[in-house]
Amino acid sequence: MEEASATEEPSSLKDTSSSGESSQSAYNSNANSNNDDLETLSGSGSASSGSSQSTVITPEGRARMERNRLAAMKRLQEKATAVNEVLAGYGIEPDSGPAVKKRKKESQYMTDLKNVVSEGSIVRVHGTKLIDTGGGFLIEEKDLVEQEEAERVIVPHEAPFMPTDVPHCMECENEFQDSFLFKNYDFPVCDSCKDIDEKHKLITRTDAKNEYLLKDVDLDKREPILRFMTKPNPHNSSWGDMKLYLRLQIEERAIVVWGSLDKIDEQQEVREENRVKTKIKKYNKKMKVLRMSARSSLYTKDFTPHEHVWGSEVCVDEDEDQFKHTCTECGQEEVFEKM
Repeated sequence: MEEASATEEPSSLKDTSSSGESSQSAYNSNANSNNDDLETLSGSGSASSGSSQSTVITPEGRARMERNRLAAMKRLQEKATAVNEVLAGYGIEPDSGPAVKKRKKESQYMTDLKNVVSEGSIVRVHGTKLIDTGGGFLIEEKDLVEQEEAERVIVPHEAPFMPTDVPHCMECENEFQDSFLFKNYDFPVCDSCKDIDEKHKLITRTDAKNEYLLKDVDLDKREPILRFMTKPNPHNSSWGDMKLYLRLQIEERAIVVWGSLDKIDEQQEVREENRVKTKIKKYNKKMKVLRMSARSSLYTKDFTPHEHVWGSEVCVDEDEDQFKHTCTECGQEEVFEKM
């Protein structure tokens, strides 16, 4: 019975949170006192020797055991509270059971939600920074960085000019180290002489092909290949970037292709005449269809089935008794056999 009482008390103390070896020692001392009470309150049969012993616990003994258990639980709770207060004073959160772990998990979840609100598309999960793509997928930041590095185009800068390689401006004939036209179009004009509005005007790729009758091969394949700069499309940002060429270089390329600017004007006139002829031809075709539809509306069509009007019979084969007759209206012939 002593063993039963000794094993009964730890099961009652499993629900309380332990706070170290000091709490365990307090519990052991309480268990020893309960064992002494059992020996004191047991009957004379417990003192006799034999193979089997029986212990009887009186109601007074049970009441004392319960009081001792409650007192031990109270001491454990007080000691645990004191330890927690000391740890809180040093800013340390005690790790005491699943309740605290649950609070930690909920606190981390709330922190993640705050990160989502504060950082927009960035989410932190267990210390890992994830980026919300907006399409239902989360991408790790390192994967995005690797992708950006792979897509990054490295543009090498040209080496500095040596004293003998310094370009001279075509307008003022002065030396210059760098300029907008020379950097983007390899056109030796300094920034002081640059005139983007008139003389050094830029032109889009589409306008260059329409005005100077150039093809893609003239711009991309013919040597020397013309340089250009790209800018976002001002009409719609979702469209592709527009390519801007230098008009002077486009005119030089057109002269190389057509021979002179006058020939380009003549070709423009010929194409304009052909364009007008095509429009007239298309207009006449539509008018013809309209006239036909207007004429067909002047009479009503007869949709009744045709009935043949057969002419006289002609013998085709006497041995087989085959005859033939022809419709007088549609001309259809029919061969038949007479019995």
